[in-house]
Amino acid sequence: MRALVLSGGGSKGSYQIGVWKALKKLHIKFDIVTGTSVGALNGALITQGNFYKALRLWQRINLKVLFGEDAIESNKTIDIYKMYGKNFVKNGGMDVKEIENIIESSINKNKFYKSKINYGLVTYNLSKNKAIEITKKDIQKEKLVDYLMASATCYPAFKMKDIEGLKYIDGGIYDNLPINLALTMGADEIIAVDLRAPGIKKSPKRRIPTTTIIPNNKLTNFLNFYEEGNLKNIKFGYNDTMKVFNKLEGTEFTFKKSHLLKNCSAYQETYEHIIKKIINSKTLINAITDVLNITTNETTDSRKKIFLKIMEQTGKSFSLDETKIYSYKKFNKELKKKLKANLKNKDISNKKITTEIELFQKLKENNLRELQKKALTHPFELLKAIYLFAITEA
Repeated sequence: MRALVLSGGGSKGSYQIGVWKALKKLHIKFDIVTGTSVGALNGALITQGNFYKALRLWQRINLKVLFGEDAIESNKTIDIYKMYGKNFVKNGGMDVKEIENIIESSINKNKFYKSKINYGLVTYNLSKNKAIEITKKDIQKEKLVDYLMASATCYPAFKMKDIEGLKYIDGGIYDNLPINLALTMGADEIIAVDLRAPGIKKSPKRRIPTTTIIPNNKLTNFLNFYEEGNLKNIKFGYNDTMKVFNKLEGTEFTFKKSHLLKNCSAYQETYEHIIKKIINSKTLINAITDVLNITTNETTDSRKKIFLKIMEQTGKSFSLDETKIYSYKKFNKELKKKLKANLKNKDISNKKITTEIELFQKLKENNLRELQKKALTHPFELLKAIYLFAITEA
């Protein structure tokens, strides 16, 4: 039996909806879902099987929706932490009544219990100082939302959840990626979605085939819920899952299948020719190999990975949209467009790429002496400038 295991991670949980979207597209089914914290909430939505309801839920969630008048307008991390800290001192944590109402209206209990997918969650009984791993058959229908909230009560940010006079807090304090619960429930294959959020992760009790999906990009702060961040997380979750199952390519950026090879075929020879013109001493070779963390006898495959790294880092420097799915031509076209805009408007240029722009101009002038000097002080910026030069001149 295949299990989908969902970690906790607060607002990062929207990423798991993107994973679900990809799994649906790939027609990958599962028999078991286990989750902790927001993974428990998403897991319940997945178990009942209504993807678009879950998607709409995450598309509209923000701090105001979740916390009402206690919420703040700012998206700054320091302001978010102050909001939670102030409410902990004043009220013992944020009031989660609005969250509970949202969950209550989103969970279809009949669909959940009739689903062929088995379900389990992790929470922690603070009153008894005991972890609780509970499955669908043992959760009373009228207590389902209570247990979902108990698993997701990220104390001290949120108030503790009271169930029949006992205090419960986030299951992440015991196991934030409940693979072992899935094993107990009979899983012999795992798809684990690890949001890399704060919490304890137990080592699996036994080894079984496991596919792990982790974010390649920076997700939202786990305590900051806002619509734009949720939508980005969903796209990242979809892209990363399609990469894991070899339907898309890339790391921090996402490319159509085989387009990285096409990009290498189009530009790598030109790129390496330019490097050899500039890097003509052992000192310069060491500067370049150190910044890329490589050796001088790299294989063809590793050379392509290095080319991808430089390609992606150039995209990041020029603030290309990391959520898009690119063809290699579209990616390079976007880069050239940004480069042209920065060359034309020096007074409003992105200050982060001043060095890359300067080096690109030195390449246009064929000023090898200046380029060799810069290779020692700004090796990575030089590599990015060479990439820009290769795609504009080849």
